[in-house]
Amino acid sequence: MAASFENIHRYYKSLDMERQVNDICKSGEPLTFAVTKKLDLTPGFIYVPVEGSVAILHAESELTIGNAIDFMPIGLMERYCPLLSFEYKCMTPVKIVKISYENFDNIFFQSTENMQVLSNILIFMTIFSLELHAERKQLTSYQTIKPMLYRYLYRAKTYPKESEGLANFIIRRTKLSRTHVFRVLADLKEGGYITMKNGKLVSINKVLPDGY
Repeated sequence: MAASFENIHRYYKSLDMERQVNDICKSGEPLTFAVTKKLDLTPGFIYVPVEGSVAILHAESELTIGNAIDFMPIGLMERYCPLLSFEYKCMTPVKIVKISYENFDNIFFQSTENMQVLSNILIFMTIFSLELHAERKQLTSYQTIKPMLYRYLYRAKTYPKESEGLANFIIRRTKLSRTHVFRVLADLKEGGYITMKNGKLVSINKVLPDGY
């Protein structure tokens, strides 16, 4: 994509959604989930993460698709398309507001301003989905791994409580072989391109090579 994932995410986070999020918190039930806990969606309810990191997984393969964006209305896609089969797993301690369809609709369909906020959320969900799709369709395994290093580093800064190591982060999202991923990371580390500690990416020290 023309703009980097990081810049797109920063722009999204700069959008003013505070009043609508406050309304959700007032109208819903606050829930807290521990790391690795999976969300069990109750029909008739939307789950809005207000703090922490939630991963989206294919239910059958458990392949991680990506992370839910801030304030993503989890359960909204399933509401309109029950054929979808996703799972949602907490990657950090997570605070979520559980809100009924009725209360959710009352908030977002009561004014043009609130409808615009919901549209922004849905548009950025689409943007991130397209970006993830493009990332997975690179020509080589290295070209798949390369952008994920930047994504991992940015996510580590955004969600410092996440404990997932870099290799698992890549493998869970690509199904590349563990041996190949470790070999690429070891070569990048040996070449001084990246710094790692305890399996986590600490820094990208210079521009990563185009090929491997």
